[in-house]
Amino acid sequence: MPFSRIEKLLEHIPDACGVYLMKDKHGKVVYVGKAINLRSRVSSYFQKSSDPRPFVRYLGDLLDKIDVILTRNEKEALILENELIKKYKPAFNILLKDDKNYLYLKLDLNVEFPKLELVRRRKDDGALYFGPYHVASSARSTYALINKYFGLRTCSETDFKNRTRPCIEYQMKRCLGPCVLSVDKEEYRMRVKEACLFLQGRHQEVLKDLRKRMFCASEQENFEEAARLRDQIRAIERALDRQGVVLPVERDVDAIGYARDADTASFCVLRFEKGALSDTIPYVHRKIVSPDEDVLEQFLMQYYQRAPIPNTVLVPKGVVGDLTAIADVLRQRAQKVAEVLEPVRGPYLDAMKIAVENARHALREALEDDEVARYEVRKLCEMLEITHEIQRIEGYDMSTTMGDEYVGVMVVFRGARPEKTSYRHFKIKGDVKSDVDAMKEVLLRRFSRLKEEGGEKPDLVLLDGGMAQLNCGREVLEMTGFSDIPVVALAKERIDRSRRIGFPVHIPERIYFYSPSSATGGVREEAQPLVPRQDDPGLRLLMRVRDEAHRFAVRFHRKRRTKKGLLSVLEGVRGIGKKRLRALLQRFGSVRGIEEADFEEVAKVVGKKCAEKVLKALEDAKQALPVSTHSH
Repeated sequence: MPFSRIEKLLEHIPDACGVYLMKDKHGKVVYVGKAINLRSRVSSYFQKSSDPRPFVRYLGDLLDKIDVILTRNEKEALILENELIKKYKPAFNILLKDDKNYLYLKLDLNVEFPKLELVRRRKDDGALYFGPYHVASSARSTYALINKYFGLRTCSETDFKNRTRPCIEYQMKRCLGPCVLSVDKEEYRMRVKEACLFLQGRHQEVLKDLRKRMFCASEQENFEEAARLRDQIRAIERALDRQGVVLPVERDVDAIGYARDADTASFCVLRFEKGALSDTIPYVHRKIVSPDEDVLEQFLMQYYQRAPIPNTVLVPKGVVGDLTAIADVLRQRAQKVAEVLEPVRGPYLDAMKIAVENARHALREALEDDEVARYEVRKLCEMLEITHEIQRIEGYDMSTTMGDEYVGVMVVFRGARPEKTSYRHFKIKGDVKSDVDAMKEVLLRRFSRLKEEGGEKPDLVLLDGGMAQLNCGREVLEMTGFSDIPVVALAKERIDRSRRIGFPVHIPERIYFYSPSSATGGVREEAQPLVPRQDDPGLRLLMRVRDEAHRFAVRFHRKRRTKKGLLSVLEGVRGIGKKRLRALLQRFGSVRGIEEADFEEVAKVVGKKCAEKVLKALEDAKQALPVSTHSH
């Protein structure tokens, strides 16, 4: 970048504390950072010897403007930086996934007979939430253990209120049957309390109480209850045996391991509940721009927006600049005492070493995957005789049921990995009569918008189909001015049973393609598609993109059909007119939101009688929905 441009960018940046926003020529924010001295930090990006990171090499071509927002102190800058990252989702910042991808265990103590539930989102409804569980199997095994040995009910609110006889859970002695039987509320509350203690990591208190109750039941010659409590104790002890790492303090502690190689960084969170290791959570992020200090601060700020804040957070020594500012923010969020420490000796240092080693292991695996991805892309270029490097692959597919309700999707692979934040789906608006017509509409909308608004264009377009889809793709790209983009149509392998004589014929995966930059210079004839080795890494990459597009298309189409079907079901519920249906959708956002809502929440909108009818109608309709076949 010329020195005059650097001077212009730095001209209005003060020597003060605040946040800086780097923008490209389209005004899009590509990076957000914070600094105690904004001018010093920003100018460091343009000093040739100071920053070897790959992003910095592209600053000259990428940057057009740098905006700054001043703050009074580093704590305010830290909070503002986090909010701006969430708002703009810059390409070169760390951005953790939404916690709706993870499971929580919910226990609502405000109802008469609480039950444990698996949920995706944490609400401000007064219930207790445990998690998030970053490994679904861990959440489900804990959920199963609680239901099996603590005897809480598992039925829905609708079943609980309408059941006339106990279910199989009661017959298996996994539930007291409060739905229809006269149950001792104190006994049920005792079980709920024990389940809470277990989920909070206070296992020894639970075991002590259970042993006391077991001996008491045995002395009273209630041997069946004593045997049940014995099995419960053994199950909890087996669960504790799997937790090999224990701290000598009964505190909630998180140890944050960190490792980095160039622009790839990994984290590993070891979660200790009451001193016992309860979870190991790895994260890997690519295209990292910030110095290590900012990277770890951004991670902590985002991670603890959704995860429970422990009493103590351990971080590697010398990485985080100001521990006090982060601790202040965590205390403010948690409304309790929270400290951030750099351990130098003892058990905390041992836990930190384990976390760092796990982070390094995750980083090694990620870098090995990177090498495999580069190899697959290289083999794909060789197979298609494409001379330029392929970075962004866009795959397109259609889905329909018997020619009705066409939808289309676009999936994006960055190199050889899915980039799900770039996925798009399309509702077909025109009068289409075939997959090719639907494909043409989707491609026209995508590339017309790309031409008008700008943005990153693909290095390769993949269509699911044969010669007809290839010609459709070429036509649209020529119409929109993107004829320089290679197009591939991938035809699925199939068994040809049309022959009357002889065995069925296996037809392998075939490739029809057009590449302006290929050595052969153009399109292959329909009669001679490219049939590569079926284990070719380049072909396997194309098949992954094609299959991912198909999965995404089928999922979107089913969601559309289910929503349409359930809406018609609600319209047919007696007592639910247009006004009440509109009120339900405004309150819960969608039919799915109504399904996931509690009975009491729905009753507040339409009354108890209508709420029962609505939830029962939705449940019956979901079970009755037919399985559709999809064209692609």
